Amino acid sequence: MKKTYTINLSGKIFHIDDDALDKLQTYINTLKTHYSREEDGNEIMEDIENRIGELFTEYLKGQYREVVTIDDVEQVIATMGAPNDIIDEDEEPQKPATPKQTKKLYRDPDNRVFGGVAGGMAAYWGISPLLLRVCFIIMTFYYGIFFIVYIILWIAVPKAKTSKQKLEMKGEDINVSNIERSIKEEYQEVKHGKGAKYANRVGEGFSDAMLIVGKVLAIIVGIGLFCGGIFFLFCLLSALFLPHWFPWGESYMGITYALSPASLILGKIGILFLFGIPIIMIIFTAIKLLFSFKSNNKAIAFSALCLWLASLTLLIIVAISEGTTWTPRTNTYEETIQPGKCETLTIQVDKRHIVPKDFYRNRGVLQLHEGNLFSPYFAIRPSHGNTASIVIRYSTHENNPQKENITFDYKYTNDTLRFDNYAQLNSKWRAQNVDITVYLPEGTKIRFTPEAVNHLSKRRHAAYPLYSELNDHKSLFIMQDGEIRPLL
Repeated sequence: MKKTYTINLSGKIFHIDDDALDKLQTYINTLKTHYSREEDGNEIMEDIENRIGELFTEYLKGQYREVVTIDDVEQVIATMGAPNDIIDEDEEPQKPATPKQTKKLYRDPDNRVFGGVAGGMAAYWGISPLLLRVCFIIMTFYYGIFFIVYIILWIAVPKAKTSKQKLEMKGEDINVSNIERSIKEEYQEVKHGKGAKYANRVGEGFSDAMLIVGKVLAIIVGIGLFCGGIFFLFCLLSALFLPHWFPWGESYMGITYALSPASLILGKIGILFLFGIPIIMIIFTAIKLLFSFKSNNKAIAFSALCLWLASLTLLIIVAISEGTTWTPRTNTYEETIQPGKCETLTIQVDKRHIVPKDFYRNRGVLQLHEGNLFSPYFAIRPSHGNTASIVIRYSTHENNPQKENITFDYKYTNDTLRFDNYAQLNSKWRAQNVDITVYLPEGTKIRFTPEAVNHLSKRRHAAYPLYSELNDHKSLFIMQDGEIRPLL
């Protein structure tokens, strides 16, 4: 059983064994005696004690212990350097092999013009800071992009304030010798460079001002990103689940009818995550800018990327499975009726399918319990001869079109053309259309029954200007001078 003492080392509390305390006190007292003759000895000892405290903290955390042992003290002395190696200036000390110090990027306050960004980067890469400053100046003339980059680095990169940070910036070992050299160099610069000290104060003031500006800009950008992200997220959710709110609702509904129920659900999920994840990441970034909280950014970014790639893969699978049934070319087939010579052709629209009055009709496809319906397109054209003709043309983008996929009845008897008010789809929607085109010779009249006027006056059901005239409750027309003109 050993006695344990509590010590304060550079503001940190440690529990230490009695034998470890004796060795540590001997080590520190030896260094204090040596550096007491130096003008900057107190600062050197403060940095040495601070580094010893950091090493003790690393050892204890790494081994889940609470008490500093003699082994820890010996390891610290091996890392920092034995007193004989430090004090004996005539010999080159034989230092034990230690892992090379990892470099860290800081702003160099001792070698700066403005914020020390170029000086810190030069120390990190081991090159001349003048070269980096010249590059920054040259690149700034390119639309000022590198000026913005410099400001961002000024705000984001921390300043090397302590001797430890300055040694880390250069990748040098953090031991007693290097700490002593760093302190002495800094002391000499301050002692013999009053102008530099004044310039540093001006630079510090400018740096603080830039930090304030940067924080204000971060708040403005954060608010903008947050509001924009919320807006786009609302638009995305509305477009997927409330399409009638948007002008593209008709086209969107047509696409939904083209997919099977399973593909539609999977497609919506894929689109939701494909576009939603970047939007949510924008909102997350905005919140971080506004509130500056800590988070595991790598884990969040990796999870978001995996989910985004999964949604992209899902959409590709849905697109391939559904796209194989489509063809980019339009497949058409038509049927022609030769009504013979008639003075007046009557158009009758049969109410084969009943659509509720409150149903939203301005769509390419109507989805009812009996199936998906679409309106036939009706047009009147002048004929090239003296005989009338009626052409019923079917078009589709099905890969394997079949006439049975569309149910549409029509009949011509006694100078009357009767056809269904809607065509019914018996398969998936593949941009199917039914066009009814009546070719009339000069002087032929055409009459629409009240049911036909009521149905064809709806937009998209008839060609302009016919639907406009039908909207004015005109029902009798004549082909005159190559145009259809109303009579009644």
